[in-house]
Amino acid sequence: MASTRKQEISEETRRRLVKAAAELAAEGGSTAMSVQAVAERSGISRGSVAWHFGSKDGLLRAVVEDAFRWGMEKLRAELASSSATGIEALIEANFVLMSYPEARIFSTILIEAVIPGSTIRETYAEQYVAMRTLYADYLRSIDTPVANPELVAVTLLAGTLGINLQHRLDPDNVDRRSAVTELESIYARAMAPTATSGHENP
Repeated sequence: MASTRKQEISEETRRRLVKAAAELAAEGGSTAMSVQAVAERSGISRGSVAWHFGSKDGLLRAVVEDAFRWGMEKLRAELASSSATGIEALIEANFVLMSYPEARIFSTILIEAVIPGSTIRETYAEQYVAMRTLYADYLRSIDTPVANPELVAVTLLAGTLGINLQHRLDPDNVDRRSAVTELESIYARAMAPTATSGHENP
């Protein structure tokens, strides 16, 4: 009984540290989530970071994993309740996901993730594999499945990521809603079956 309670306290401490670190990283990238800042935001001692995660880098990796886990749960929920279908449903689900304040973390630490030798590069890449798999699995499940779901998943993520990044950089001149609607229109035209006349040449 005492062991179970101790485990619950440990898990709650870990959760609070990750939550505090994620909030700080979403606000200002990993440089904003110093061990001291995380301790102050969470109300937990600095030593707990090393105890639970080994280092700040370990905490940052946990933040990335937690952020993607949260994001994919949101995507699945949106897809399950969406009135849209097919590729449009995926684009709309991404639009809703990126409307949450918590989703800012995906762009604030993205640059760090693509730097060679980054402590989160491998973790970030692994999470994108999981995200693409989610997209591809959904594309296989729709009434009119696409020919190459893995490749379409890559292009869908590229398109939505590009829109979201441009909006973050220039919110006054990039209307995210209009851009997403246009992206849906482009895919709808590209995926539409080719019309044939059915007439033979004379």
